[in-house]
Amino acid sequence: MKRLKKTLRLTGLIIMIVLACFGVGISGTPPILPKLNNRAKIEYAEEKEDGENE
Repeated sequence: MKRLKKTLRLTGLIIMIVLACFGVGISGTPPILPKLNNRAKIEYAEEKEDGENE
């Protein structure tokens, strides 16, 4: 009986470590990360050439 308890405890620990590696929590789904917007938010102004009208 002691061997069975020890085996079950070890198996539960291994399962918890594997689930933690994949990010699965108590809720059952991995966390949703926000989308990163790496685009530069800079607008480049075009230079006017001499004699050019708007």
